[in-house]
Amino acid sequence: MRSGKISASSMNRQQLIDLAQAVTASIPLQRFVIAGSQAFYGTCRSDPEIVLQSIEADVLLTGDDFVHRRAIEDAFGMTSRFLARTGVFAHAVGLGTITVPRGWEERLVPFGREEGLANVWALEIHDLAATKLMAGRDKDFEFLRALLDHGLCDFATLMARFESFRTGAFANAVSDRLAKLAAHLRQWKRDDLVRVIPKSE
Repeated sequence: MRSGKISASSMNRQQLIDLAQAVTASIPLQRFVIAGSQAFYGTCRSDPEIVLQSIEADVLLTGDDFVHRRAIEDAFGMTSRFLARTGVFAHAVGLGTITVPRGWEERLVPFGREEGLANVWALEIHDLAATKLMAGRDKDFEFLRALLDHGLCDFATLMARFESFRTGAFANAVSDRLAKLAAHLRQWKRDDLVRVIPKSE
């Protein structure tokens, strides 16, 4: 594991643990869910470059926890003293901001138990990949490429999770995202994976 040394442009695993400890110690969340790129640390303990490019941890708030959104932003967000002191920050999001596959809650991965975090969770790696694909930004595709290059994501499982969006509020975006994914895979010389992409209905 890397040290908790402050960086101006990255967040390592120890910094994420420190952030989660600070938030849960001061804000009475029923559940702390890491939902952005930093959720990678729920599956792997290493600090890959693609994750270290971000100083932000998305915290997914659901149910009654959403009332704490402003408190998290004020105390640990982008304009907080916490960011000035540590170099990293939390961004509270809801299900209207991030799109997760059906059944994601049953697959949450415990995070930081060895460090004393009792109710902190991370999105499972394929659910994380599916949210990245739905977001569809250039940086999201680079994240997906890193997962595939390092053998951290089973492509068939990712496609199965992504297919669950066809019956949700963002169904109209599914075909577009899959077309973009196919284009990126061809650029990455991964024609073997293009053939696994489900056909649009």
